[in-house]
Amino acid sequence: MTTVDRKVAELRHKLAGIDADFARWRAETEPGRPLRKHHTQVVRLTDRLGGVVARIAAELDAVAGDDVLRECRRLQLRMLEVHRLWDFYRSKLNLRYVEWYRPFLTAVDEFAWLCYAPAAAASDREAPLVHLSGEFSPFTHLRETPFAVEEVPDALNTVDFLNVVTKLPIPVIGLPWYQLVHLPDVAVVAHEVGHAVERDFGLLGTVRALTRPVFRTMPEVRRDAWDTWLPEVFADLYGVLAAGPAFAAALADLLVVDQARMEAELDGPVLVHPPAAVRLAVTAKALAETGFPAARPACGPYEDDIDPMTTALLDGRYPGLGDRPLREVITFTAAQQANAVTAADGLLDHQRPETSDVRCLIAAARLAFDRRPAVFAPPPPGEVNAGDLVLDKVVKAVGDSSRADDGEAGPVVDDRAAGAALYDLMDEMIAGDPR
Repeated sequence: MTTVDRKVAELRHKLAGIDADFARWRAETEPGRPLRKHHTQVVRLTDRLGGVVARIAAELDAVAGDDVLRECRRLQLRMLEVHRLWDFYRSKLNLRYVEWYRPFLTAVDEFAWLCYAPAAAASDREAPLVHLSGEFSPFTHLRETPFAVEEVPDALNTVDFLNVVTKLPIPVIGLPWYQLVHLPDVAVVAHEVGHAVERDFGLLGTVRALTRPVFRTMPEVRRDAWDTWLPEVFADLYGVLAAGPAFAAALADLLVVDQARMEAELDGPVLVHPPAAVRLAVTAKALAETGFPAARPACGPYEDDIDPMTTALLDGRYPGLGDRPLREVITFTAAQQANAVTAADGLLDHQRPETSDVRCLIAAARLAFDRRPAVFAPPPPGEVNAGDLVLDKVVKAVGDSSRADDGEAGPVVDDRAAGAALYDLMDEMIAGDPR
Protein backbone atom coordinates (compact mmCIF):
# COMPACT_ATOMS: atom_id res chain seq x y z
CA MET A 1 0.00 0.00 0.00
CA THR A 2 1.35 3.45 -0.93
CA THR A 3 1.71 6.46 1.33
CA VAL A 4 -1.25 8.07 -0.43
CA ASP A 5 -3.42 4.98 0.08
CA ARG A 6 -2.55 4.87 3.77
CA LYS A 7 -3.27 8.58 4.21
CA VAL A 8 -6.67 8.34 2.54
CA ALA A 9 -7.54 5.28 4.66
CA GLU A 10 -6.45 7.15 7.80
CA LEU A 11 -8.73 10.08 7.00
CA ARG A 12 -11.68 7.81 6.29
CA HIS A 13 -11.21 6.19 9.70
CA LYS A 14 -11.03 9.58 11.40
CA LEU A 15 -14.19 10.71 9.64
CA ALA A 16 -15.98 7.54 10.71
CA GLY A 17 -14.84 8.27 14.26
CA ILE A 18 -16.64 11.62 14.23
CA ASP A 19 -19.89 10.00 13.13
CA ALA A 20 -19.46 7.29 15.78
CA ASP A 21 -18.94 9.94 18.46
CA PHE A 22 -22.08 11.74 17.33
CA ALA A 23 -24.06 8.49 17.52
CA ARG A 24 -22.89 7.81 21.08
CA TRP A 25 -23.88 11.28 22.25
CA ARG A 26 -27.27 10.96 20.58
CA ALA A 27 -27.83 7.68 22.38
CA GLU A 28 -27.20 9.49 25.67
CA THR A 29 -30.24 11.69 25.01
CA GLU A 30 -32.75 8.84 24.90
CA PRO A 31 -35.38 8.51 27.68
CA GLY A 32 -33.80 7.53 30.98
CA ARG A 33 -30.31 8.65 29.94
CA PRO A 34 -28.40 11.55 31.57
CA LEU A 35 -28.87 13.92 28.60
CA ARG A 36 -32.53 13.10 27.93
CA LYS A 37 -33.57 16.76 28.24
CA HIS A 38 -31.03 17.73 25.59
CA HIS A 39 -32.33 15.37 22.89
CA THR A 40 -33.27 17.89 20.22
CA GLN A 41 -30.23 20.06 21.00
CA VAL A 42 -27.80 17.19 20.49
CA VAL A 43 -29.63 15.82 17.45
CA ARG A 44 -29.65 19.18 15.73
CA LEU A 45 -26.03 19.98 16.56
CA THR A 46 -24.77 16.60 15.36
CA ASP A 47 -26.94 16.81 12.24
CA ARG A 48 -25.58 20.28 11.45
CA LEU A 49 -21.98 19.23 12.02
CA GLY A 50 -22.72 15.94 10.28
CA GLY A 51 -23.43 17.99 7.17
CA VAL A 52 -19.89 19.36 7.42
CA VAL A 53 -18.55 15.81 7.80
CA ALA A 54 -20.47 14.72 4.69
CA ARG A 55 -18.87 17.51 2.65
CA ILE A 56 -15.41 16.52 3.87
CA ALA A 57 -16.14 12.90 2.90
CA ALA A 58 -17.28 13.96 -0.57
CA GLU A 59 -14.12 16.00 -1.11
CA LEU A 60 -11.99 13.10 0.14
CA ASP A 61 -13.67 10.82 -2.41
CA ALA A 62 -12.80 13.29 -5.15
CA VAL A 63 -9.10 13.79 -4.44
CA ALA A 64 -6.73 12.37 -7.03
CA GLY A 65 -3.38 12.84 -8.70
CA ASP A 66 -0.51 14.90 -7.39
CA ASP A 67 -2.76 16.98 -5.11
CA VAL A 68 -3.77 14.08 -2.87
CA LEU A 69 -1.40 14.67 0.06
CA ARG A 70 -1.90 18.44 0.03
CA GLU A 71 -5.69 18.01 -0.07
CA CYS A 72 -5.56 15.36 2.66
CA ARG A 73 -3.85 17.84 4.98
CA ARG A 74 -6.47 20.47 4.22
CA LEU A 75 -9.32 18.01 4.85
CA GLN A 76 -7.71 16.77 8.06
CA LEU A 77 -7.69 20.37 9.33
CA ARG A 78 -11.36 20.66 8.43
CA MET A 79 -12.02 17.56 10.55
CA LEU A 80 -10.25 19.29 13.41
CA GLU A 81 -12.61 22.25 12.98
CA VAL A 82 -15.57 19.89 13.37
CA HIS A 83 -14.09 18.58 16.61
CA ARG A 84 -13.38 22.09 17.90
CA LEU A 85 -16.92 23.25 17.10
CA TRP A 86 -18.48 20.14 18.62
CA ASP A 87 -16.29 20.45 21.71
CA PHE A 88 -17.64 23.96 22.28
CA TYR A 89 -20.85 22.13 23.24
CA ARG A 90 -19.54 18.68 24.18
CA SER A 91 -17.42 20.07 27.02
CA LYS A 92 -20.49 21.78 28.45
CA LEU A 93 -22.70 18.71 28.13
CA ASN A 94 -20.00 16.75 29.97
CA LEU A 95 -20.82 18.65 33.17
CA ARG A 96 -24.14 16.77 33.34
CA TYR A 97 -22.21 13.58 34.11
CA VAL A 98 -20.80 14.95 37.36
CA GLU A 99 -23.31 13.70 39.91
CA TRP A 100 -23.04 16.59 42.35
CA TYR A 101 -23.46 19.18 39.58
CA ARG A 102 -26.43 17.46 37.95
CA PRO A 103 -29.33 18.72 40.17
CA PHE A 104 -28.25 22.35 39.78
CA LEU A 105 -27.77 22.06 36.03
CA THR A 106 -31.12 20.26 35.71
CA ALA A 107 -32.78 23.21 37.44
CA VAL A 108 -31.10 25.95 35.41
CA ASP A 109 -31.60 24.07 32.14
CA GLU A 110 -35.31 23.71 32.86
CA PHE A 111 -35.65 27.31 33.98
CA ALA A 112 -33.88 28.57 30.86
CA TRP A 113 -36.05 26.36 28.65
CA LEU A 114 -39.29 27.54 30.29
CA CYS A 115 -38.21 31.17 29.87
CA TYR A 116 -37.25 30.64 26.22
CA ALA A 117 -40.06 28.32 25.05
CA PRO A 118 -42.87 30.94 24.89
CA ALA A 119 -40.83 33.02 22.45
CA ALA A 120 -39.82 29.97 20.41
CA ALA A 121 -43.32 28.50 20.00
CA ALA A 122 -43.71 26.92 16.54
CA SER A 123 -40.21 28.04 15.51
CA ASP A 124 -37.13 26.00 14.66
CA ARG A 125 -35.04 27.52 17.46
CA GLU A 126 -33.58 25.61 20.39
CA ALA A 127 -33.35 26.80 23.98
CA PRO A 128 -29.95 27.86 25.35
CA LEU A 129 -27.52 25.35 26.84
CA VAL A 130 -26.38 26.44 30.30
CA HIS A 131 -22.88 25.76 31.61
CA LEU A 132 -20.54 26.90 34.37
CA SER A 133 -17.69 29.33 33.82
CA GLY A 134 -15.20 31.59 35.53
CA GLU A 135 -17.03 34.81 34.62
CA PHE A 136 -18.13 37.20 37.40
CA SER A 137 -21.79 37.16 36.40
CA PRO A 138 -24.06 35.26 34.01
CA PHE A 139 -23.49 35.95 30.33
CA THR A 140 -24.67 34.86 26.92
CA HIS A 141 -21.83 33.67 24.70
CA LEU A 142 -21.00 35.39 21.43
CA ARG A 143 -22.06 38.89 22.37
CA GLU A 144 -19.26 40.31 24.50
CA THR A 145 -17.68 37.23 26.01
CA PRO A 146 -13.89 36.99 26.14
CA PHE A 147 -13.46 33.57 24.55
CA ALA A 148 -10.48 32.24 22.64
CA VAL A 149 -9.81 29.01 20.79
CA GLU A 150 -6.38 27.46 20.49
CA GLU A 151 -4.47 28.78 17.51
CA VAL A 152 -4.05 26.19 14.76
CA PRO A 153 -2.37 27.10 11.44
CA ASP A 154 -4.79 27.01 8.49
CA ALA A 155 -7.74 26.84 10.88
CA LEU A 156 -10.39 29.29 12.10
CA ASN A 157 -9.13 32.06 14.35
CA THR A 158 -11.10 33.07 17.42
CA VAL A 159 -13.28 35.67 15.71
CA ASP A 160 -14.14 33.43 12.77
CA PHE A 161 -14.69 30.46 15.10
CA LEU A 162 -17.28 32.44 17.05
CA ASN A 163 -18.90 33.61 13.83
CA VAL A 164 -19.31 29.98 12.80
CA VAL A 165 -20.70 29.04 16.23
CA THR A 166 -23.42 31.67 15.77
CA LYS A 167 -24.60 29.63 12.76
CA LEU A 168 -25.14 26.58 14.96
CA PRO A 169 -28.67 26.22 16.35
CA ILE A 170 -27.98 26.33 20.11
CA PRO A 171 -27.20 29.52 22.10
CA VAL A 172 -25.03 29.11 25.21
CA ILE A 173 -25.38 30.77 28.63
CA GLY A 174 -22.54 30.75 31.14
CA LEU A 175 -23.02 30.93 34.91
CA PRO A 176 -20.34 31.64 37.53
CA TRP A 177 -19.14 28.49 39.27
CA TYR A 178 -20.10 29.86 42.67
CA GLN A 179 -23.76 29.82 41.72
CA LEU A 180 -23.65 26.05 42.24
CA VAL A 181 -24.04 26.77 45.94
CA HIS A 182 -26.25 29.84 45.64
CA LEU A 183 -29.50 29.02 43.90
CA PRO A 184 -31.17 32.41 44.66
CA ASP A 185 -29.09 34.07 41.92
CA VAL A 186 -30.45 31.80 39.18
CA ALA A 187 -33.37 34.16 38.50
CA VAL A 188 -30.96 36.44 36.57
CA VAL A 189 -30.66 33.69 33.93
CA ALA A 190 -33.94 35.09 32.62
CA HIS A 191 -32.01 38.20 31.50
CA GLU A 192 -29.56 36.05 29.54
CA VAL A 193 -32.44 34.17 27.94
CA GLY A 194 -33.74 37.57 26.90
CA HIS A 195 -30.48 38.19 25.05
CA ALA A 196 -30.83 34.83 23.28
CA VAL A 197 -34.42 35.65 22.30
CA GLU A 198 -33.45 39.07 20.96
CA ARG A 199 -30.64 37.64 18.86
CA ASP A 200 -32.31 34.38 17.74
CA PHE A 201 -35.46 36.10 16.48
CA GLY A 202 -33.80 39.20 15.05
CA LEU A 203 -35.57 41.64 17.36
CA LEU A 204 -33.09 44.49 17.65
CA GLY A 205 -34.46 46.23 14.57
CA THR A 206 -37.96 46.05 16.03
CA VAL A 207 -36.70 47.29 19.39
CA ARG A 208 -35.17 50.33 17.68
CA ALA A 209 -38.33 50.97 15.65
CA LEU A 210 -40.53 50.81 18.76
CA THR A 211 -38.39 53.30 20.65
CA ARG A 212 -37.88 55.72 17.77
CA PRO A 213 -40.92 57.89 18.72
CA VAL A 214 -39.56 58.15 22.26
CA PHE A 215 -36.12 59.08 20.96
CA ARG A 216 -37.59 62.09 19.15
CA THR A 217 -38.45 63.64 22.51
CA MET A 218 -34.89 63.35 23.86
CA PRO A 219 -31.73 65.41 23.51
CA GLU A 220 -29.21 63.70 21.24
CA VAL A 221 -26.86 62.71 24.06
CA ARG A 222 -29.58 60.74 25.86
CA ARG A 223 -30.80 59.26 22.59
CA ASP A 224 -27.33 57.88 21.85
CA ALA A 225 -27.09 56.42 25.34
CA TRP A 226 -30.42 54.60 25.11
CA ASP A 227 -29.60 53.30 21.64
CA THR A 228 -26.44 51.72 23.08
CA TRP A 229 -28.38 50.23 25.99
CA LEU A 230 -31.31 48.78 24.07
CA PRO A 231 -30.15 45.12 24.07
CA GLU A 232 -29.61 45.23 27.84
CA VAL A 233 -32.90 47.04 28.48
CA PHE A 234 -34.78 44.46 26.39
CA ALA A 235 -33.10 41.61 28.30
CA ASP A 236 -34.00 43.19 31.66
CA LEU A 237 -37.63 43.54 30.60
CA TYR A 238 -37.67 39.93 29.46
CA GLY A 239 -36.27 38.93 32.85
CA VAL A 240 -39.09 40.73 34.67
CA LEU A 241 -41.70 39.05 32.47
CA ALA A 242 -40.11 35.63 32.99
CA ALA A 243 -39.51 35.69 36.75
CA GLY A 244 -41.32 38.70 38.21
CA PRO A 245 -40.19 40.36 41.45
CA ALA A 246 -37.62 37.61 42.06
CA PHE A 247 -35.73 38.66 38.95
CA ALA A 248 -35.69 42.30 40.01
CA ALA A 249 -34.42 41.33 43.46
CA ALA A 250 -31.64 39.16 42.04
CA LEU A 251 -30.65 41.87 39.57
CA ALA A 252 -30.52 44.48 42.36
CA ASP A 253 -28.10 42.33 44.35
CA LEU A 254 -25.98 41.71 41.25
CA LEU A 255 -25.74 45.47 40.56
CA VAL A 256 -25.42 46.67 44.14
CA VAL A 257 -22.87 49.48 44.59
CA ASP A 258 -22.56 52.30 47.09
CA GLN A 259 -24.77 55.34 46.59
CA ALA A 260 -21.90 57.59 45.52
CA ARG A 261 -20.87 55.22 42.74
CA MET A 262 -24.46 54.76 41.60
CA GLU A 263 -24.86 58.51 41.24
CA ALA A 264 -21.48 58.84 39.51
CA GLU A 265 -22.47 56.23 36.91
CA LEU A 266 -25.35 58.45 35.78
CA ASP A 267 -22.91 61.18 34.74
CA GLY A 268 -20.17 58.86 33.52
CA PRO A 269 -19.34 57.60 30.02
CA VAL A 270 -21.92 55.56 28.15
CA LEU A 271 -21.07 51.85 28.44
CA VAL A 272 -22.74 48.76 27.02
CA HIS A 273 -24.68 48.23 30.24
CA PRO A 274 -26.85 51.10 31.52
CA PRO A 275 -26.07 52.57 34.94
CA ALA A 276 -27.44 50.46 37.79
CA ALA A 277 -30.00 53.15 38.69
CA VAL A 278 -31.39 53.13 35.14
CA ARG A 279 -31.68 49.33 35.05
CA LEU A 280 -33.39 49.20 38.43
CA ALA A 281 -35.79 51.99 37.45
CA VAL A 282 -36.69 50.14 34.24
CA THR A 283 -37.35 46.90 36.13
CA ALA A 284 -39.42 48.75 38.73
CA LYS A 285 -41.56 50.30 36.00
CA ALA A 286 -41.95 46.91 34.30
CA LEU A 287 -43.00 45.33 37.59
CA ALA A 288 -45.59 48.06 38.12
CA GLU A 289 -46.87 47.52 34.57
CA THR A 290 -47.34 43.79 35.30
CA GLY A 291 -49.09 44.20 38.63
CA PHE A 292 -46.19 44.22 41.10
CA PRO A 293 -45.58 47.76 42.40
CA ALA A 294 -41.94 48.25 43.40
CA ALA A 295 -39.70 50.95 44.84
CA ARG A 296 -37.95 52.89 42.09
CA PRO A 297 -34.59 54.64 42.39
CA ALA A 298 -33.99 58.10 40.99
CA CYS A 299 -31.95 58.03 37.80
CA GLY A 300 -30.93 61.62 37.22
CA PRO A 301 -31.02 62.85 33.62
CA TYR A 302 -32.77 59.69 32.44
CA GLU A 303 -35.71 59.96 34.83
CA ASP A 304 -38.22 61.19 32.27
CA ASP A 305 -37.27 58.46 29.77
CA ILE A 306 -38.02 55.43 31.94
CA ASP A 307 -41.80 55.28 31.58
CA PRO A 308 -42.12 55.85 27.81
CA MET A 309 -39.15 53.57 26.97
CA THR A 310 -40.47 50.73 29.12
CA THR A 311 -44.04 51.04 27.87
CA ALA A 312 -42.95 51.16 24.22
CA LEU A 313 -40.97 47.93 24.57
CA LEU A 314 -43.60 46.08 26.58
CA ASP A 315 -46.62 47.08 24.46
CA GLY A 316 -45.17 47.29 20.96
CA ARG A 317 -45.66 44.34 18.60
CA TYR A 318 -42.74 42.16 17.55
CA PRO A 319 -43.06 40.54 14.10
CA GLY A 320 -40.30 38.11 15.07
CA LEU A 321 -42.46 36.89 17.96
CA GLY A 322 -45.68 36.33 16.03
CA ASP A 323 -46.58 40.04 15.95
CA ARG A 324 -47.33 39.93 19.68
CA PRO A 325 -46.54 42.51 22.38
CA LEU A 326 -43.68 41.33 24.57
CA ARG A 327 -45.91 41.20 27.65
CA GLU A 328 -48.13 38.69 25.81
CA VAL A 329 -45.23 36.46 24.81
CA ILE A 330 -44.28 35.65 28.38
CA THR A 331 -45.43 36.87 31.77
CA PHE A 332 -45.05 35.99 35.43
CA THR A 333 -48.64 35.98 36.63
CA ALA A 334 -50.12 36.97 39.96
CA ALA A 335 -50.97 33.32 40.55
CA GLN A 336 -47.33 32.31 39.95
CA GLN A 337 -46.16 35.00 42.34
CA ALA A 338 -48.60 33.74 44.97
CA ASN A 339 -47.27 30.21 44.52
CA ALA A 340 -43.70 31.48 44.77
CA VAL A 341 -44.49 33.34 47.99
CA THR A 342 -46.16 30.25 49.46
CA ALA A 343 -43.18 28.11 48.49
CA ALA A 344 -40.80 30.68 50.01
CA ASP A 345 -42.81 30.60 53.25
CA GLY A 346 -42.39 26.84 53.33
CA LEU A 347 -38.66 27.03 52.68
CA LEU A 348 -38.25 29.29 55.70
CA ASP A 349 -39.83 26.48 57.76
CA HIS A 350 -37.59 23.90 56.04
CA GLN A 351 -40.49 22.43 54.08
CA ARG A 352 -40.23 21.05 50.55
CA PRO A 353 -42.27 23.26 48.14
CA GLU A 354 -45.55 21.90 46.83
CA THR A 355 -45.58 23.68 43.46
CA SER A 356 -44.02 21.93 40.47
CA ASP A 357 -43.78 25.12 38.39
CA VAL A 358 -40.01 25.51 37.96
CA ARG A 359 -40.25 29.25 37.33
CA CYS A 360 -42.10 29.57 40.65
CA LEU A 361 -39.52 27.38 42.40
CA ILE A 362 -36.59 29.50 41.20
CA ALA A 363 -38.51 32.64 42.22
CA ALA A 364 -39.26 31.10 45.62
CA ALA A 365 -35.56 30.51 46.26
CA ARG A 366 -34.88 34.19 45.65
CA LEU A 367 -37.79 35.40 47.77
CA ALA A 368 -36.83 33.13 50.68
CA PHE A 369 -33.20 34.26 50.53
CA ASP A 370 -34.21 37.92 50.64
CA ARG A 371 -36.17 37.29 53.82
CA ARG A 372 -33.70 34.99 55.60
CA PRO A 373 -30.35 34.36 53.92
CA ALA A 374 -29.31 31.87 56.61
CA VAL A 375 -31.63 29.16 55.24
CA PHE A 376 -29.28 28.89 52.23
CA ALA A 377 -26.11 28.53 54.31
CA PRO A 378 -24.07 25.35 53.67
CA PRO A 379 -25.71 22.65 55.81
CA PRO A 380 -23.94 20.25 58.16
CA PRO A 381 -23.01 16.85 56.67
CA GLY A 382 -26.09 14.71 56.10
CA GLU A 383 -28.50 17.65 56.18
CA VAL A 384 -30.00 19.89 53.48
CA ASN A 385 -30.63 23.61 53.12
CA ALA A 386 -33.39 25.53 51.34
CA GLY A 387 -31.55 25.35 48.02
CA ASP A 388 -31.33 21.56 48.26
CA LEU A 389 -35.09 21.38 48.92
CA VAL A 390 -35.79 23.41 45.79
CA LEU A 391 -33.39 21.38 43.63
CA ASP A 392 -34.89 18.12 44.83
CA LYS A 393 -38.36 19.38 43.90
CA VAL A 394 -37.19 20.56 40.47
CA VAL A 395 -35.55 17.23 39.67
CA LYS A 396 -38.78 15.43 40.56
CA ALA A 397 -40.84 17.93 38.55
CA VAL A 398 -38.64 17.56 35.48
CA GLY A 399 -39.01 13.78 35.55
CA ASP A 400 -37.51 11.22 33.23
CA SER A 401 -38.98 12.10 29.84
CA SER A 402 -36.95 13.27 26.86
CA ARG A 403 -37.30 16.88 25.82
CA ALA A 404 -38.53 15.51 22.49
CA ASP A 405 -41.72 14.50 24.31
CA ASP A 406 -42.42 18.03 25.53
CA GLY A 407 -44.63 20.48 23.65
CA GLU A 408 -45.27 20.83 19.94
CA ALA A 409 -42.52 20.37 17.40
CA GLY A 410 -41.46 23.37 15.35
CA PRO A 411 -40.82 23.38 11.62
CA VAL A 412 -38.60 20.64 10.24
CA VAL A 413 -35.12 22.00 9.53
CA ASP A 414 -32.68 20.41 7.09
CA ASP A 415 -29.65 20.65 9.36
CA ARG A 416 -27.56 18.42 7.08
CA ALA A 417 -27.99 20.92 4.23
CA ALA A 418 -27.26 23.79 6.60
CA GLY A 419 -24.10 21.94 7.64
CA ALA A 420 -22.96 21.73 4.01
CA ALA A 421 -23.41 25.52 3.73
CA LEU A 422 -21.49 25.91 6.99
CA TYR A 423 -18.57 24.01 5.46
CA ASP A 424 -18.46 26.48 2.59
CA LEU A 425 -18.45 29.39 5.07
CA MET A 426 -15.59 27.84 7.05
CA ASP A 427 -13.58 27.28 3.88
CA GLU A 428 -14.16 30.86 2.78
CA MET A 429 -13.10 32.27 6.18
CA ILE A 430 -9.93 30.19 6.34
CA ALA A 431 -9.00 31.04 2.76
CA GLY A 432 -9.37 34.74 3.56
CA ASP A 433 -7.35 34.62 6.81
CA PRO A 434 -4.12 36.62 6.33
CA ARG A 435 -2.14 34.44 8.77
